Amino acid sequence: MEKIKITREKHLDHLVRVVPLLCLAYGIQSFMMMNYAQGGATSALVFLLGVSLALSVVALVTYDHRHHVAWDAQSFEVRAPWSFKTTTVAREKIKSIDVVGGPEEFQTVQVTLHDRRRFVFYFTDNGLDFKASMEKQEVEIRHAA
Repeated sequence: MEKIKITREKHLDHLVRVVPLLCLAYGIQSFMMMNYAQGGATSALVFLLGVSLALSVVALVTYDHRHHVAWDAQSFEVRAPWSFKTTTVAREKIKSIDVVGGPEEFQTVQVTLHDRRRFVFYFTDNGLDFKASMEKQEVEIRHAA
């Protein structure tokens, strides 16, 4: 069976709508600080705030593109660029799956394992499908036993 991937398209679309507004607000604040603030470190502060804004947008886009979660009926696997490895978790190890958010918005998925480890996937489009698929497999395992 082919693995299904968690997508984050709704979050990327949201970023496309929100980032220009954030940049506009930053530009207005920077203009006001540079013209009306008193103190010698204003330009350095404006620069650091601009860098932090840019880095936060880059971090969100990188997370959306590079943090991969795929699942099939027996397991799910997580590949994140900051861990340099792929983690595979068998269905039997999952204690619970909680999804925050509805189908029309992006969701947060929290997977709790029996050994108390947790995996949290942010800004997902199909977290409810992930949960339904994993719970369906659990029901089939119980009926087979």
